[in-house]
Amino acid sequence: MEDQLYTTTTQCKTWSFGPTTLSNLRSATNAAGVRSIKRGWKRARVEASSSTNTPLATTPIPSNNNTPTPIPADPSTIPDPEPLSPSEELTLVNYYMLRLMAMSDIFSFPSSVKATACIFLSRFHLHHSVHSYHPKHLLTTILFLATKTENNYLSTAEFCKRIPKLTPEAVLKYEFKVAGGIGWDFEIRHPTDSGLQTLKEKLGQNPSRRVTDAAGRMKGYLTKEALVSDVYYHYTPPQIFLGALWLADKELAEAYIEWRFGENSTMGRPIKKKKKERKGKEKAAEDEPVAEAPKPPALAPKLVPAVIACAEMMLKAQEYEKIPVDVLKRIDKKLHRCQNPQKFLGAGSPIGIGNDAPQQPKKQAEEAPPPEKKRKTEDDMFGGSLR
Repeated sequence: MEDQLYTTTTQCKTWSFGPTTLSNLRSATNAAGVRSIKRGWKRARVEASSSTNTPLATTPIPSNNNTPTPIPADPSTIPDPEPLSPSEELTLVNYYMLRLMAMSDIFSFPSSVKATACIFLSRFHLHHSVHSYHPKHLLTTILFLATKTENNYLSTAEFCKRIPKLTPEAVLKYEFKVAGGIGWDFEIRHPTDSGLQTLKEKLGQNPSRRVTDAAGRMKGYLTKEALVSDVYYHYTPPQIFLGALWLADKELAEAYIEWRFGENSTMGRPIKKKKKERKGKEKAAEDEPVAEAPKPPALAPKLVPAVIACAEMMLKAQEYEKIPVDVLKRIDKKLHRCQNPQKFLGAGSPIGIGNDAPQQPKKQAEEAPPPEKKRKTEDDMFGGSLR
């Protein structure tokens, strides 16, 4: 069940993977993040070895008691942090994806904005480790980018009114990085776009109560489980639609598949045409129909196993909501240690975005250019030299 138009999209060409390929890609991304953590800690150790600013380094205070003065810790004795595994990275990303959904609900954005934002977050961390890019620093940027993608744009000032202490600068700070991280592929084909309309055509003007309830449950799966799971990487939008319908009402899904792709389906059958008479000849009394071409084999037998597998993958995504808070805190604590060697070695700088160290103001003598050079720069139409 592949749409020829869908196979030409970047979603199909760039973001479709088999299970093994997807797992290897996440492992490679995790390995790259671990290497960056090791490099950062190695630099911090070198700085700490040549500095007296080490943990527990305190100025002795004269006292009459016999309490010993804390001895500074040797940076070489402090072990390297334990990095996150690929599964722990995925757990953290999926947790913040749920947070992203909740943030979208605060704005009352349509489901298309919520779905696009979640896919953006998933795609970004498919190639960028959380060791270098903590997802919590990207949520507002990704949601704002999704509003523009889905033509539901808000100004940055209006966007920031809904979230306390959020500034336009913070929203736009990582927008270029996120856009490049997803390969500038903004268009996302969601299963709700075509599947729901097709179902309504079958039901007619007065769908039954059962069908209406199934459609509501199906939309719930499409706007949550389908986004947290990996179905967007493995299946086409129509298959995801049928997988959600299968979870909502199995019998209705079977009937729908049989109607659309069974032996009696009209899909794939050529339309009967009438022969056109050549010019100069008399028109026949009755138009002669063209012989019907052999009927292609039914797609239902091949489609059902894929739909069932897609539905099972969405069900497994519900496990992420059941992860204990202690587990999430432990993962986040490990990541905090990895990204902040300066807090444990007393030297170095934070690793990853969102942990930027405050920049020291430059000296006035360094900032102000000589008067003669400044005057030449101001007089130059194209500015001063880049060197």
